[in-house]
Amino acid sequence: MTNNAHQGATGNGALSGAAHGRAVLAERLADPELLDQAVEIRLGEDGIDGTCLAVPVGGRRVAGRVSVAGWIQARQVLQALAGKPGFPYLRDDSHGNEIDDPCHIAWGLHTGIRDDHGRRMAQMLGYHPAGVNAYVTEQTWRDARVPVTPLPERELSAPAGGRVYDVLLGGRDNYLSDQRLVASLTEHDRQTLKVAAAINRAHQPAIVETLAARGIDQYLDLGCGHPSSDALPMDDAPSYAALHELVAQYRGGTARTVYVDHDTFIFGKVRHRLEDDPRRPEWVSADIRYMRQFLTSGRVQYLLDFSRPVGVLLHDVLPWIDSDGIVAQAMAVLRERLAPGSALSITHAADFGEDNAMSRFVNPFRAAGLAFTPRNAHTIGKLFGNWPLEKPGLVPTHRWHPEHPHAAREFHDAGAIAALAFKPETGRA
Repeated sequence: MTNNAHQGATGNGALSGAAHGRAVLAERLADPELLDQAVEIRLGEDGIDGTCLAVPVGGRRVAGRVSVAGWIQARQVLQALAGKPGFPYLRDDSHGNEIDDPCHIAWGLHTGIRDDHGRRMAQMLGYHPAGVNAYVTEQTWRDARVPVTPLPERELSAPAGGRVYDVLLGGRDNYLSDQRLVASLTEHDRQTLKVAAAINRAHQPAIVETLAARGIDQYLDLGCGHPSSDALPMDDAPSYAALHELVAQYRGGTARTVYVDHDTFIFGKVRHRLEDDPRRPEWVSADIRYMRQFLTSGRVQYLLDFSRPVGVLLHDVLPWIDSDGIVAQAMAVLRERLAPGSALSITHAADFGEDNAMSRFVNPFRAAGLAFTPRNAHTIGKLFGNWPLEKPGLVPTHRWHPEHPHAAREFHDAGAIAALAFKPETGRA
């Protein structure tokens, strides 16, 4: 549902009635007198699907838009507004292929908005400042396609951490550039990274089991990568379920799993694979470097109850942020926002002496545009603040749980260290 429409039976977070829709718009428009010229359109046969309210341009309002369900309703809107004053450049901005896909009819100024899309769109719609804020909050919780933070500006064809990880796990959800980056490494280095990736992935079930045993039923996977990929490249490794499948296994269908990533390629794959999943996982497009903006966004506030414990997974995510200051600040904001009893599970690339110096991958990855940054145990430990670490503390990932399928491997094979902590009932973050 968008800024100026009411839909009856069409859903999409519709306003509860045409009168209510007018009241909401009257509160938001900088020029509410435009409502006197609005066109109320009946949708479906004899209006069985409700109505939508189309407000013309004028004053500070330079663009307008309504969203309806399917091609038939879209045609009704186009026919109702065609040739009417106040609706210039009337067009169908839809991109769906199915007859019942949501359709977006727009008019007025047409411009490609990239950064801060919701705020700029609301300003074009002629909203006053409070109305702009209300619109931004609505859009971010209603539509998973709307990023809740700025996203990194990079070429889609350039290598990305999540897709390189998928290559290492033997997956198919990657680009040729990701494959070429891995292929450019020596055979020994490729095998090192494949083993490390498999160890990291096999760590997740033990964490979910531990959090579920503590009663946690909300899970936030920051930097999720491809959550449904299960193609592990090691012969002695079983396949593992995605996070939302593990959560459902331990906590049932009422538990909530939220996936977060800034890679638009991954985001599209996640939506395609999971949108019809009966366990109802959710997803958010965001860059966790903007942690405060992410946590306070309308969509995240809608999906998670921060008055109760949340289990947060940051598995092989923070090494891909090269600024120690940004990582420390983001983690401080996250710890502060979480309720007592919440959990932080972190795995992070680290050097293990000459046997496995992960820092040797910094230069080839950065040459490909990836900010890979292993950190030492002291720095990683500080990311938990004053939260006490669960036993066995900060250890190589495959040594954190005795039943890890690769626990017998060499100490340095993980190429990363892991820890889990719960926020205490009292004290600072």
